[in-house]
Amino acid sequence: MFYLVRIVLKTFLALFPKGKHRNRAILLAGIATIVPLSQLFVIRIFSNLILHGKEEPFASLIVNFLLFLGLFGLSHIATYWQKTYRVKVFNDALNSRPGTRSRMSESWDWALTFETNNLIHTFTQILVLGAFFIVVNWQSGVTNFVLILITMVIIKHMFIAQTATQEAFALAQRNKEPVTSFAKVAARIKSAELGTLVANATFVIAISALLLFSLQGALAPADAVMLFLGFRMQNSNLGQTSGSLMRFARAKILSENANKGKPTKLDDEDELG
Repeated sequence: MFYLVRIVLKTFLALFPKGKHRNRAILLAGIATIVPLSQLFVIRIFSNLILHGKEEPFASLIVNFLLFLGLFGLSHIATYWQKTYRVKVFNDALNSRPGTRSRMSESWDWALTFETNNLIHTFTQILVLGAFFIVVNWQSGVTNFVLILITMVIIKHMFIAQTATQEAFALAQRNKEPVTSFAKVAARIKSAELGTLVANATFVIAISALLLFSLQGALAPADAVMLFLGFRMQNSNLGQTSGSLMRFARAKILSENANKGKPTKLDDEDELG
């Protein structure tokens, strides 16, 4: 995982110059990390209301209900703002770079920026959520974290292979050797879906361990529900990470080629992403 973080972080620092552009990008990453945590608290409150609502005093029930509605609404508003505002942040950062760029270079820079941003958010969420799960229940949390590392090691090797594949495609196009859209799409999709499959397999192991610890009385029912949905959220992140890394590999190679003055033909498959 550290290998992937290092590569993505290096690209992030290159895309967002030091100063206001980088600060705003970091702010967006912080919001993207806080939102999942707030959603888990919403789940925890809701689960507690369902399981123990009749046992709580009426005043406490009203406070928890209002807190549930407030966090639920704020998390969705924050997500909307973060996803719409990031377009301006990306545009300002890319336009601040010196020199002129071709349409090809600009297109791949945008693609690389989006994937880098997505990966920074996802890596941060995985680390923060993983630490949060350990705090809630260390047995389930540690088991989950080990499974995350195993998943990321497997995805790392797939990313390295995909990078080599994309370099081969770019070289073939520079040499005017035909490469079909089917070959390019199939190579990327196969790797992305295989990574998702690995993430799903480790997710099954994680929730099996969670169920075992829950049956042993190691955590409260409301915490068990929250962890189950949290693990599911994290599994979705890992699946998205697999696909995003494969697109990142493609965008990075083609962006570097375009910026070196070696444009790669932008065909229908490239525009569709």
